[in-house]
Amino acid sequence: MAFTLPKCGFVFWPVGTGDSTTIVVKANEVIVQVDLHHLGKSDDKETPHVPIVDELVRLLPKRNGQPYLSVFMLTHPDKDHILGFRDLLSRVTIGELWHTPRIFREYKKDFCDDAQAFRDEARRRRGVTIEKKGAVGAGDRVRVIGHDEGTFQREAYKGFPYEWRAFPGKSITKLDGTDYAGTFEAFIHAPFKNDSADTRNNTSHALQIALTNGLGVGKALLFGDREYPTVNQIFTKTKEREREQYLEWNVALAPHHCSKKVMFWKDEGQQSESFRQNVMKAYADAALPGAYIVASCDANFGDGEGRNPPHLSARLRYEEIVSTGHFLCTHEIPNQTKPEPIKFEVGEKGFSYEKPSALAAAISAGVAAAVAAARGTGAPPQTQVGFGDLP
Repeated sequence: MAFTLPKCGFVFWPVGTGDSTTIVVKANEVIVQVDLHHLGKSDDKETPHVPIVDELVRLLPKRNGQPYLSVFMLTHPDKDHILGFRDLLSRVTIGELWHTPRIFREYKKDFCDDAQAFRDEARRRRGVTIEKKGAVGAGDRVRVIGHDEGTFQREAYKGFPYEWRAFPGKSITKLDGTDYAGTFEAFIHAPFKNDSADTRNNTSHALQIALTNGLGVGKALLFGDREYPTVNQIFTKTKEREREQYLEWNVALAPHHCSKKVMFWKDEGQQSESFRQNVMKAYADAALPGAYIVASCDANFGDGEGRNPPHLSARLRYEEIVSTGHFLCTHEIPNQTKPEPIKFEVGEKGFSYEKPSALAAAISAGVAAAVAAARGTGAPPQTQVGFGDLP
């Protein structure tokens, strides 16, 4: 049976080591896509990687005969978060784009073609928004999230309406021209004021997305690829301002290529690593009962140099935060051969994970047992293997 979206909820796709998260705000009407990673090899039916652009074209609601995506949000313009955007833009109408100012401050000049396509489209929408003084319609809307006065003082942004900017510490409830307060809320944790000159990872959007359906509420933490200092800053600042409700989570997407950096530090001159207890405790304190952690990556975890996301040791720590079986890797559910999208439903009575079929679960259990046996004591593997490289 072909995969179907939840009526209201979150979907994490098996797209290799890269992020693709779909948020269903209102069934058959309002869909938000956070990041995109469409591998060329996913067109081969034998590969376990989902052709995410094809799936979105199939699943999105139609407007005027065209697949319609209400919002596309780019956390940051690295290849594993934007691959396939040019194709998506040619096949789907996108009501609104969300991005950080960083895409117009890139200093490495190494954008991939899809990141460039996103920047070109954002630039086009910026021009329309200025020309129409903010009174833009579907297909032309663009929202810039984050502080960066250097960008907004440039001539290209002269006259860009303040209403199309958003900042950390604030919430967004409007999507594609309609206010969904009481149903959708995106609380912005970052980027911070001083992030714009940092690495791309540390300019990532960091948000808590809350969906409400009747009495049911589901909260997701999406921190992009943020590293330890800014993840710690998010938890610290939010608590200082007594806004812990915006740290609560039913599902958290593991910070991607930076899981080892999020969870560990190495003393200068020493080989051993020490666990960052403050980050672990912060995640644990904010977890709601029955919470899940999702890692969007291939299922070849290890402790060797460069083996993340997330590092195997980080995975074991994540598993300590949540209940048994509540750490989910997108390429392990229900098994590594034929992984399925990980789907969470926000129903009228609460938040729930839609588990795979009994047969698929049995296969998955067998794989899990084999992995556990292979781990042995959990000691790091002696042979280093590359991890997370794009094809």
